[in-house]
Amino acid sequence: MQTQTLRGRAYCHPLSVLFLALLLLAWTPVLYAHASLVASKPDSGTVLAQAPGTASLSFNESVSPLLMKLIRPDGSSEELGDVLLQDQRLELALPPMETEGTYGLSWRVISADGHPVGGTLTFSVGTPSANLVEGASSNPVRNSLIWLARLLGYLGLFTGIGWVIYRALIPESNDTSNPQSRIAPRMLAVGAIALLLNLGLVGVDALDLPLSALLSTAAWKTAASTSMGLAVLLGWVALTCAALSWKAKKTTSQKWLAALALILLGTSLASSGHASTADPAWLSRPSVWLHVVAVTLWIGSFLPLAYALQHAQESRLLTLFSRWIPAVLLVLMLSGAALIYVQFDQLASLWESRYGQVLSAKLILVLLLLGLGAYNRYRLTQAVLQQRSDARQALRRVVRLEYMLVVLILAVAALWRFTPPPRALAQLVPPSVSSHIHTEAGMADLLYIPATTQHPAILTVSLYEPDFSPLKAQEVEVIFSNPQAGVESITFPAELTLHDQWEVNHIELPHLDSWNIRIQVLISDFERIHLDSTLDLQAD
Repeated sequence: MQTQTLRGRAYCHPLSVLFLALLLLAWTPVLYAHASLVASKPDSGTVLAQAPGTASLSFNESVSPLLMKLIRPDGSSEELGDVLLQDQRLELALPPMETEGTYGLSWRVISADGHPVGGTLTFSVGTPSANLVEGASSNPVRNSLIWLARLLGYLGLFTGIGWVIYRALIPESNDTSNPQSRIAPRMLAVGAIALLLNLGLVGVDALDLPLSALLSTAAWKTAASTSMGLAVLLGWVALTCAALSWKAKKTTSQKWLAALALILLGTSLASSGHASTADPAWLSRPSVWLHVVAVTLWIGSFLPLAYALQHAQESRLLTLFSRWIPAVLLVLMLSGAALIYVQFDQLASLWESRYGQVLSAKLILVLLLLGLGAYNRYRLTQAVLQQRSDARQALRRVVRLEYMLVVLILAVAALWRFTPPPRALAQLVPPSVSSHIHTEAGMADLLYIPATTQHPAILTVSLYEPDFSPLKAQEVEVIFSNPQAGVESITFPAELTLHDQWEVNHIELPHLDSWNIRIQVLISDFERIHLDSTLDLQAD
């Protein structure tokens, strides 16, 4: 009776912590994926007769302002400190702008998923400047360090906590007095340092500061106030539990501390980042948690298995891993499929978006890893359990190769820090505007894609003869005008694409609801036709 009570207590701790972790995920405020600028006043590209006294920036979710600057026509900049946050809109008081020309409003905010977002909108007072204001350039050294810190964090967390879990399940399979068994505590230490560095880099990146700002308090305070602060805190607690499990003498303590570390690790990565903040949260957060747990149980087994094979202690560990791995991989694939569903808006985004290209590269490496795992399971495992020394050495070599693939997979996954998911980008794309022109001289189909924070406006023109056959042209110009608003003609040259369409890129126009548009088509040295239409850009 007493033995059953002790067993009940041993299993009570992990289940209680799992319940508390799920409650924590449910309590965390609902987040969305990657804040984006959806509207501004003045609108980007607007030409104003008088300088505005205020400006506003509207986002698709709540944000926290970090850095606001006004860039003047001569290139000088002035930091804006008077910022008022109202729901999802920032209101800014602008200083006097006495010089005519193009100004830039450079903004930087931090979104709910803990990632900094920035951009620059331009507007002109009076006559636009000849040289338009350019946005802030990226910092390759800082970005490289962010990527490296992410990679080291993944390796330290998954490998260190994974080794602790398998040691707790089979304590006699590892002799902690052996120097090689100290790899797990070292990996835990790498994970702790990488988490701390990740937190500091979030603050440096958010404020767009040099790396030397890691020694200041401003970057750390900013980072701690984001969702990344909670993620790092939970990660540190998970690493602490793993370290205590490694040092614990009693098997029961080892097991429930290792389980607690695994639960908190999943909770840590599910509390911040692109995937965990995608909508719907009830699907994305549990999927991230399950995915992290499955990844840790899978790739966390490689190093302890390689160590056990070297010391002929692999029997119980290999048997346990072979029994668990089908269920672990099933959870891994199902949770991964759910995350792909919430992150992608269409199938084409798998190869058209950078996020999809990173995912495709990761999936190719995962398939290679699964192939090696299948070879181990169906060709080498039984031979090793039969105590064949040649099979043991072969399996050890393959396991090492598997871990090298794991490093590559995590290195690729760390690139997601710099690539907003397709579903978030799809929210930024405004509805396109189409128009058809039909005259006796010719026909044209127009497709106008309004500007977003990701790309300028684009106009595509398809030309046809009156009988619907393709119209061959030597040169095409597009003229925008709006006499009612007092805007004179603005001419853009069109370029012929590979699809026999004419395209105008980098269209910058004052923000108006409609435009008169004329297509001037040069057919030959002696023939030119004009096609006129109106584009209504007013939102529905």
